[in-house]
Amino acid sequence: MSSPERYRVLALSAAKHDYVALAFKDHPRFQVMGVSDESSAADWVHEQNEQLAANLGVAYEPGVDAAIARHRPDVAVVSPEAARHAQLSVRAANAGLHVVQDKPMAPTVADCDAIVDAVERAGVRFLLWNRNTQPAIVEAQRAVHAGEIGEPRAIHVDFFFSKDAGVLLGSDEPEEIPESWLSEGELTVEGIYPLAHMRHILGLDALRAFGRTSAHFFRRHAERGVEDIATVTLEMEGGVIGSLCIGRIGAPSHPNIGELRVHVIGSTGALVVAEPRPEIAVYTRGLAPEDARNRRTDEETDRRQVDLLLAALDTGGDTLLTARQGRHIVAIVEAALASARSGQPCKVSRPS
Repeated sequence: MSSPERYRVLALSAAKHDYVALAFKDHPRFQVMGVSDESSAADWVHEQNEQLAANLGVAYEPGVDAAIARHRPDVAVVSPEAARHAQLSVRAANAGLHVVQDKPMAPTVADCDAIVDAVERAGVRFLLWNRNTQPAIVEAQRAVHAGEIGEPRAIHVDFFFSKDAGVLLGSDEPEEIPESWLSEGELTVEGIYPLAHMRHILGLDALRAFGRTSAHFFRRHAERGVEDIATVTLEMEGGVIGSLCIGRIGAPSHPNIGELRVHVIGSTGALVVAEPRPEIAVYTRGLAPEDARNRRTDEETDRRQVDLLLAALDTGGDTLLTARQGRHIVAIVEAALASARSGQPCKVSRPS
């Protein structure tokens, strides 16, 4: 079958983020038809969905089945709360839609298996949103696969992002936690990004994981027993060692998005990759505390991800981060968290 002139897109929820759906706005080969969600979604979710619809210039229509029947989309952009990812992604795949899904893929490996099964039975493409189109990551992957540092021996990622999450640990300051904060740990929510970098750069899976987690900075994490900082060590295919330090370390800790750096050690050399670069540093009077001093100059990474999805849809090829690869990342996180509880390394589960 020939590819359509334009793929029709339906956004299913903006509870998590709006930027995934907004990446399709004004693309010449995609047409966003509308925004929909379950009628039973929370009020704050409906409000965010309405705002996304306004930003896209389309209508918000509660009732997923009716919206699919009305708009006959080709692609569903799925970005609800993580607990609903599997539900909506499976529903979209069962309706024959290609799925672009926000991170994390799902709370459990079992949920991911349900997505993989639905996607593969329907023969549709699945893309888990990621950061692998950052220019520095693209170049690192090229250099490793070109053999510029010999055979990979180890990879380490620092993924510390300079964002606050409410009141600091130990403070007696009162805090009103918004409904949109869903009591999720940072390895669980953000681990997809650095783990996807490892997989993309090396092309290797992880076999065992050893994890350590803590609520070191923020009171809301500590009170709910979820991590705001974590370390993970991985035994990977081919004897390669992987390691990851990840955390939400607060807005005052860094002049831009955070310390996002990848180190790859090879048999004949090494790479040090600053993920947010290229960037410029701005130092001037009048900047607000929330204004980034270091600013990225390449803002086309989301568009490149959509372009790569377009190529996969037109040719039937793989997306940049497939359902099976996303499932593997969730399995790593699950093993690392189990290891943190037990104090012992844990195997990364494989698909049955």
